[in-house]
Amino acid sequence: MSEEITELPDDSERPVVARVPSRTIEYHRPTVEVDGHPLSEGFPVEKLTLEVINGENEGQVHTFEKPVVRLGADPLSDVVLDDPTVSRMHAELRKRTDDVELIDLGSTNGTFFDGDQVDKITLEPGSIFQVGRTKIRVNATKEQVKIEVTDRTRYGNIIGQSPALREIFSILDRVAPSDLSVVIEGETGTGKELIAAAIHDHSNRAGKPFVVFDCSAFPATLLESELFGHEKGAFSGASNRHRGVFERADGGTIFFDELGEMDIEFQAKFLRVLETGEVRRVGGESTFNVDVRVVAATNRNLEDQVADKMFRQDLFYRLAKVRFNLPALRERVEDIPLLAEHFFEMMTTEDTAKPLLTENALRALQSYPWPGNIRQLRNVMEKAVAMCSGGAITSDYLRKELGMDGEGYSPSMNAPGSSTSAGLGIPAAPEGSVTLFAKIDDGDGGVVPFRDAKDDLVSEFEKLYLERLLEKNNQNISKSAREAEVDRRHLYRLLKKHDLMQD
Repeated sequence: MSEEITELPDDSERPVVARVPSRTIEYHRPTVEVDGHPLSEGFPVEKLTLEVINGENEGQVHTFEKPVVRLGADPLSDVVLDDPTVSRMHAELRKRTDDVELIDLGSTNGTFFDGDQVDKITLEPGSIFQVGRTKIRVNATKEQVKIEVTDRTRYGNIIGQSPALREIFSILDRVAPSDLSVVIEGETGTGKELIAAAIHDHSNRAGKPFVVFDCSAFPATLLESELFGHEKGAFSGASNRHRGVFERADGGTIFFDELGEMDIEFQAKFLRVLETGEVRRVGGESTFNVDVRVVAATNRNLEDQVADKMFRQDLFYRLAKVRFNLPALRERVEDIPLLAEHFFEMMTTEDTAKPLLTENALRALQSYPWPGNIRQLRNVMEKAVAMCSGGAITSDYLRKELGMDGEGYSPSMNAPGSSTSAGLGIPAAPEGSVTLFAKIDDGDGGVVPFRDAKDDLVSEFEKLYLERLLEKNNQNISKSAREAEVDRRHLYRLLKKHDLMQD
């Protein structure tokens, strides 16, 4: 939603011109979703239960939350077995998204399933396998665990104290050690790659490669070669064998940036590799296995793309086990002081004094909409450190640097041909727009809390927009949802919230 904001110097109600957008920002969408449900419903913890059903340790039951469980005679094993035919490090179980993988670790007497010796096999819950002479039943269960929002303001290189960031911090410790695939949505510059890197750095794959692949940087004709690799002579110009992204990231994590840009015709091949773990280079005759975790990011709403048939629904469900909605910086202004301080720490050395950010300058930063998000804030802070003399960064400097007018920000004030309203320097509402009023002063000499003022303004905009949308589409909710480019379930929630549902 593009907003043109101009503040009057003295009035308690100050108008905001808000263009009716072609895409509605989902302000009330949960910050974190797991399997399509908001985090408030709990985080599904998958547990692995092993029951020894014969031998020296018969009757023992072991339950684990961690994704890898090792069995053997070694006292450091997760499941210690007294069977003399069991090797010190005999086998391990790996909990995957939908099943359990049993792997023999080069044992002396072997690992068996259904009477056959196996090196690696996928087991379904309830299966019985054998190590040495000991038989063990494996089961997987899922339990919803309530997650309390943390008070921490930092996770790796991610910094913030807003509720949205702290909710993400709360879940990262649960998500990172698992092999759950993650989708991070948010505008450009909001820090999606930092989230992906933090997930990798706090996972069991931290010592393995972290490979970044920008889906928007390659045309559809090159995607297969870049992702899967190619053999020498596979096509004109293929003078050497090329290792693709999946091969280079084996054992580690691939971060697919701008996933929404991936060509839909290629998505079926991409999904097949994710499901099977098997890759074949272009021009190759055989496949090979890779073990990678996928974290993806996009500045688009993938649910909208699925509805528009621009993104495969089965691929969306395969990837979006955990879904982060990373808010834009203008929606979490309480993070700006921490971020500014962090950038100052980065930019100063022992020989240079850390600059002072005046209170008015901080207010200016928090009133600016930051279309370039954190990336833009960092650039502005870096330039301010270099340009401001006297060790202080003032609001006058920032307003000039950011093109702000007075205390507010109006991107259209200097636009060629822009008109004004009532001679007050307020842009006249363009055709097809509405003028909203945000109450700023509380009537007692104070200022309404920023979030309260913003929530009231957004709520008023939502109601006006929905009334116009329903009127235009003759109260047809399905048609309204398509035109507004929002999920129909979300539209229902908004209509109920504003008491616009008709009996």
